[in-house]
Amino acid sequence: MKKVVSLFLVTTMLAVTVLTGCGKKSDASAEGSAGDNSMEDFYKITYTGYWSDDTYEDESYVENMLEDALNIELEVVTSDNSNLDSMLATGQMPDCMWCDKEVAFMQDQELIRNIPVSMVKEYAPSFIKYFDENPLLYDYVLDSENPEEFTCLRGITLQFVDYYLPNDYYRYDWIQNLGIDLGVDVEQVADRVYAASDGIELSKFIEIMDAFVNQDPDGDGEKNTYGVTAPNLQQSVFYSAYGFHNNVNEVNGKAEQYYVMDEFKDYLKGFAKIYKDGLIDPEIIEDNRKLSWDKVNTGKAGYWITSTNALNSWATDRPPLTLLNANPEATILLTPGIKPDGGEVQTITNSSPAYSYFYVNANVDDEKLARILQFAEYAIFGNGDDSFKASLFYGEEGVDWEWGEDGKPVQINTLASGEKGTWTFSQHGQDEKVTQWTGEDEIFAAGGKYWSANQDGIWMKWQGVQYKEDVANETEFAAIKTEVNTDIEAYVKNYIAQAVLGQIDVDATWEEYLAELDRLGYNEMMRELDKVEPLEKMISRK
Repeated sequence: MKKVVSLFLVTTMLAVTVLTGCGKKSDASAEGSAGDNSMEDFYKITYTGYWSDDTYEDESYVENMLEDALNIELEVVTSDNSNLDSMLATGQMPDCMWCDKEVAFMQDQELIRNIPVSMVKEYAPSFIKYFDENPLLYDYVLDSENPEEFTCLRGITLQFVDYYLPNDYYRYDWIQNLGIDLGVDVEQVADRVYAASDGIELSKFIEIMDAFVNQDPDGDGEKNTYGVTAPNLQQSVFYSAYGFHNNVNEVNGKAEQYYVMDEFKDYLKGFAKIYKDGLIDPEIIEDNRKLSWDKVNTGKAGYWITSTNALNSWATDRPPLTLLNANPEATILLTPGIKPDGGEVQTITNSSPAYSYFYVNANVDDEKLARILQFAEYAIFGNGDDSFKASLFYGEEGVDWEWGEDGKPVQINTLASGEKGTWTFSQHGQDEKVTQWTGEDEIFAAGGKYWSANQDGIWMKWQGVQYKEDVANETEFAAIKTEVNTDIEAYVKNYIAQAVLGQIDVDATWEEYLAELDRLGYNEMMRELDKVEPLEKMISRK
């Protein structure tokens, strides 16, 4: 029935357009405001974003909720990382979309149009509010040649700034069974959950892994447990153990990616030794996080890497929650990472809450752009209605969730992301309120004195930002990176695997490795990045 009504409205609009001469591009002061449901505001909008892959249910609850609120018809275009490139290459970009493609790429392909700042102020004012509160966001989105226009919009997620602290987890009951002195203070923060006041030194970490492998931490009388277990070898916690972080570092006043640093070379040699000693799970090479999760859940591994956010109920499919639910005897210890002996933990956080890119198709006129901005305002920020906003993430009020006594939504039915359209439209609107709803469950909040920004967590002091980032797209860095980075990442990943497995001698092949990176375009890429000023200096001016 809705489709019939929609067709009638579209037909009526076309007739009105012919009779009144409408249909031309309007200026930035187009009439209307968010929530205006007049017939003239009816548009069909095609859209794609997160959780809109081929499992997406057409006419989902959230999709209908947005359509009814704005008097629009939404068509969710099926897309995921596997077909995004082909979709864009064949000119099938929807009217608007969220994706992680750099602005330079989208502009070079002539896929997108600019968005007047004045229209965002009028139709999607919540974006301006967050841009004003986080001025670095303007550097990401303002057109350098026309500051009255944005190239795109950026979503926000405070979780990536304050809640997704990368960290590691240990089976603390194993450590206690083995009688290992960690050399740091440990406090119980919740039932079967403990927190360390500092990172574990590298030599102590190796001692723990050796004990996990060569002793009997689970007390079953056999040596059948693993040491270093992680989704893969490219983990920031591992790099911290050798005094660097997993992004752009400062080396003698120059910007360098971690994978060309002497400290990275030390990491490769160090991990090659502990691999040879049998302290690394051989399947870490598979780059499959489910393999490592399964080992933890079945009690075969006592160490893994994820983030503090995994303490919250959204992460019910992975450790530590799966382990705690499956094994009532297990206790866990969180630490902020591994540090060099006598050194400090290094953790990199995002420079701003910027999250992905919201692009508008180059063929969209200003009249339709106004409706798209209204849609973005409702989908990302709920237009100031908390119940509407909660439904974007949790589903139908009274059926899937209800308000709790603490003023937070309480789930009645736990929906997977994408089910009923949850998170499909709202993924990039994780503001303070949503972060408290989704990122501060009971266990997380109990240890907040260590890892929550809301409680000035003591682990925060080890967070920093990368040395340089071309946030304003001032150079050709993004374009060059788009061209060369896939080959560089594949080469680096392969080199890491060969080095750790002992298939190559790092000292003997290091110069050859650097030369190949140069051939692939690394030095050209980094020369461009060095043209911008350090990120901390940019932030200090805001």
